Amino acid sequence: MRVLPDIGAEVPIQVRAPSALDLFMFSASSWLLHRIHYDTPFTVEHDGHPALLIHGPLQGVYLVQSAESWLGDRARMSSISYRHLAPAYLGDELECGGRVIATDASGLELELWARKSDGTITTTGKARFERR
Repeated sequence: MRVLPDIGAEVPIQVRAPSALDLFMFSASSWLLHRIHYDTPFTVEHDGHPALLIHGPLQGVYLVQSAESWLGDRARMSSISYRHLAPAYLGDELECGGRVIATDASGLELELWARKSDGTITTTGKARFERR
């Protein structure tokens, strides 16, 4: 049986800094076609944001990737939910991490988060991983 981390164990932080091309590619591949993710003049001049916005679902992907890279082949994700709390913009570095909040015989539950370098939490979530 593969050993899973105990309650309180921390997911190692992964830093993500998506480029404008990353935002465009994510928009295209996920059909999230709002211009605030790839059209800088529209985003700044029309909508009044300081820069392109990093997609909420892309931040969700970063949360999953952080957990999966830490757990490796010991467990597989069975569910995730996440919520966006603050915007993140092109040029922001996102630190993605979390911790184990529950364990049982079949797996574990993680609390996950993404935060900007100024400490602002942009996204929080919970994910369930089942033991392999």
